[in-house]
Amino acid sequence: MRNTARWLAIVSVGLLAFHPGAARSDEKHEHAKLPPGPIRDRHELMKSMGQHAEDINNAFNLGGGEGFDVAVIQREAQAISMSAHQIPSLFPKGSTDPNSRALPAIWENWDKFEALAKQLEDKAQSLSNAASAGDTENLHEKAKKVFAICKSCHDQFRRPEKDKKGS
Repeated sequence: MRNTARWLAIVSVGLLAFHPGAARSDEKHEHAKLPPGPIRDRHELMKSMGQHAEDINNAFNLGGGEGFDVAVIQREAQAISMSAHQIPSLFPKGSTDPNSRALPAIWENWDKFEALAKQLEDKAQSLSNAASAGDTENLHEKAKKVFAICKSCHDQFRRPEKDKKGS
């Protein structure tokens, strides 16, 4: 039980790092400030990936520690993998906007950014495959790896929420 509680705390922190704006009341307002095209498209993609991650976390919480919903984990991890494959195409050079949290480091360190997107794609697919195969022993560890990649990318390539508007 102690390991489960610790793991859930880690995943919760990962989810907050992955999608801290999920509970913001002004998120729709900020979305409207984004220009149409790749900047708005990537915002929508990242928002949906955050929801998929939240759904994975919720699937682990089902059953009060007595089990979890592997079908949800499989489906949501597959969706993250497919979304991760799209990430590089939504960051064409020069696609910046004051309302975007994307940092110039993305284009300055493109190879690293692209590698993290590929790692996310691969690790999310691995999580999906494990869930599909019923490999419940490794699901927690695989989910941690997915969320760690999200956090790593956000730490390096996304402006923190508090600095979003230059504050």
